[in-house]
Amino acid sequence: MNGRNFKGKVRYLSNRNKLTHELELAFRQTFRRMKKELNAVLGETTNRSEFIFLQQLYTRGPLKVSALSAEFEVSASHITHVTDRLVQKNWVRRQRSQKDKRVVELQITEEGNQAFLQMEEKQNEYFRRKFDPLSDQEIKILLNLIQKLNA
Repeated sequence: MNGRNFKGKVRYLSNRNKLTHELELAFRQTFRRMKKELNAVLGETTNRSEFIFLQQLYTRGPLKVSALSAEFEVSASHITHVTDRLVQKNWVRRQRSQKDKRVVELQITEEGNQAFLQMEEKQNEYFRRKFDPLSDQEIKILLNLIQKLNA
């Protein structure tokens, strides 16, 4: 028995399969909700992708589009699209590499630094509130379990 009827509905699942199915749904709902809430926290002026790009440029310094593309496992055209929005906001600028003038690097501007720091504080406050109901021990257990899944 394959556990499915002809309409694709689950007809029979073992207890472990039911648990993993519920876990998958809970993960999906949790991360979808958190993404939506974080976008609301960051405000109308930016979105999560832009925040993450700024974070990388803030912490790592100037980067090539290809480095960001590899880091986030997205296409160079996606990086370019997000970068275009950040350039319009004057948070990022494109500049020629000092090492190789053929290469264009992305660099965060001073205005981008300030915007990032403000957004980072909002994000930190969001996570403080989100995880406040959990004890330190529960957070350690959750972290350990997630790391185990990622291993």
